[in-house]
Amino acid sequence: MAPSPKQATLTAGRLPRQLWQLTLPTIGGMFAITIFNITDTFFVSRLGTEALAAMGFTFPVIMCVGSFAMGISMGAGSVLARALGRGDHHLMQRTATDGIFLSIVMVAVISVAGWFTIDPLFTLLGASPTELPMVRQYMRIWYAGAIAVMMPPVSDSCMRATGDMIRPLIVMIVCALLNVILDPIMIYGLLGCPKLGIAGAAYATIFSRLVGMITTLSFLHFHARLLDLHRPQWHEILASWKRILAMGIPHATTYLSVPICRGLLTRVAATAGGTAGVAAFAAGTRIESFLFIIGMAISIALMPIVAQSWGAKRYKRVNLARCYANKLALRYGIISWIACLFLSKLAATVFSDESQVIQWTTLYLWIITFGHAGLHVCNWTSAQLNAIGKAKSATLISLTGNLGLVVPFACLGQYLYGYTGMLYGICLGQLLAGAVSAYLGKRLLRPPASLSQETAH
Repeated sequence: MAPSPKQATLTAGRLPRQLWQLTLPTIGGMFAITIFNITDTFFVSRLGTEALAAMGFTFPVIMCVGSFAMGISMGAGSVLARALGRGDHHLMQRTATDGIFLSIVMVAVISVAGWFTIDPLFTLLGASPTELPMVRQYMRIWYAGAIAVMMPPVSDSCMRATGDMIRPLIVMIVCALLNVILDPIMIYGLLGCPKLGIAGAAYATIFSRLVGMITTLSFLHFHARLLDLHRPQWHEILASWKRILAMGIPHATTYLSVPICRGLLTRVAATAGGTAGVAAFAAGTRIESFLFIIGMAISIALMPIVAQSWGAKRYKRVNLARCYANKLALRYGIISWIACLFLSKLAATVFSDESQVIQWTTLYLWIITFGHAGLHVCNWTSAQLNAIGKAKSATLISLTGNLGLVVPFACLGQYLYGYTGMLYGICLGQLLAGAVSAYLGKRLLRPPASLSQETAH
């Protein structure tokens, strides 16, 4: 008997309740991934400074490759959720299947190119002759197993698009737990395993991700029924890839802009405060990242609600989601700021015992978190625009916020008032980015002109 097609479940009902039902599992999954990354860094750090530095050189390259995976996953999820809203089950299956196929093709190209450019690329990035052999060990293994890293985000995004946040959470928890178990065994040579050093960290990452890949593909096929294993027509595949990449390329650009923005701000911090300024900025950024987990989870949860509602032509519900998200951004921003007023100094002492670094880290959290409401409005508006297929507008908003407002105001603040001025500049840039995003979101999230007379749902 053929499986019954998935039905859109997020086009009606109490929106705040649905949003939090989707957000909470996503928070758990993001904590699991955070633990995954911290575990690798912690165990490799015990091998010595050179091993830790070698692993540090791999981060920007892995982040760049990850941006392509995020782009494909975002594109596939947006297209699939809107198809679900319209009740087009065939398009849903083709999008999920062809999105995974696209990730395989991209991995093949990236892995081959990466394998043959390890030495020149990482030498250019600054790896020393003693660090380069360790980088080579890690990246050869990573490139060989990159499919296990790039495919799961695509299948997880397809499941989230249907409103299923629990199974992606299970996948991330499985990956994190396996990595925690395998890292010390493979790195240090425990339980009869040979001591592999930094290569062990790569093997642990790939093996745990491989188990996650098998798990998520099983969920996608046997539970969601979104894999079409029939022989496809090439014109269907190419049409799917075009739809996915139309969303994915702009999103990958947005994803890449974040580390670029952080790199520029780090340079400004170095100019303003030297080594202590960079240390305080780095510590503040790490502490701030925990506050962003909830914000990012809400952003991910908004997408299937808005996309399904848009696909079902429930435009009033899309507007309701936009208004609720803007109010929630203000409330969460205020809560984050108040929490930092009381806890920032305690958090700063975890990262340093130097008085200047502690003082500037505390100041960072006091000032910059005041602008978080604006940053959340910017990020969540961008997510909603991606959900309805307006990826270029979403990218424009994100780039304007990060590179067009935050960085210039940080530079101006640093020029006028040094380190403190830089922090106020970042805060002001975030608030202005939120105001611009709120205005543009109201205009761009309107229904098509021909359907503006839609009846209320």
